[in-house]
Amino acid sequence: MIVIKIGGSLIESARELVRALHRYALDEEERILIVPGGGVFADAVRTASDVYDISDEACHWMAVLAMDQYGHYLADGTEVSLVTDIGGESIRAGVSVLLVYDLLKKFDSGDGSEGGSGGSGIEHTWNATSDTIAGMVAARLGAVFIKATDVDGVLRDGVLVSEIGAEELLAMGETCVDLELPRLLISR
Repeated sequence: MIVIKIGGSLIESARELVRALHRYALDEEERILIVPGGGVFADAVRTASDVYDISDEACHWMAVLAMDQYGHYLADGTEVSLVTDIGGESIRAGVSVLLVYDLLKKFDSGDGSEGGSGGSGIEHTWNATSDTIAGMVAARLGAVFIKATDVDGVLRDGVLVSEIGAEELLAMGETCVDLELPRLLISR
């Protein structure tokens, strides 16, 4: 199982990427779950938040819905499945696009957490974006996690690094991943 977060920055080429991933997954009998970023849809929420003084809680759920909008865009015309759950047989060979809103609501109500621990463990602020949500999904599935975006990667002193630990990523502060993803990785 592979979880791939497809960033909104890839919107112009994202559906071709989804098609290519789907062909690969079918050929290799692999299961790939795409967690959409928020992209232009989440940007609209950020703008509205700045203009209309919307709470972090409301913005969180609005941005999660923005991820679902991008998910519908990614699936449109690509022959991949849309899924709203990660349990059981929800994810079959090929590519599935996860619509996260219902799943996160279920986790946050305590109904969908593993071991009865309750909650998704994701804070409801702009520090935790689709990066952290995708990381949480990958962790729950025990899957490989890949983040696909238009950014080359993490830079240290202006040089692209090929590998970096979560602790160092956290210490760097602002990078190409949201502020909560390193904390999630450390906790797992």
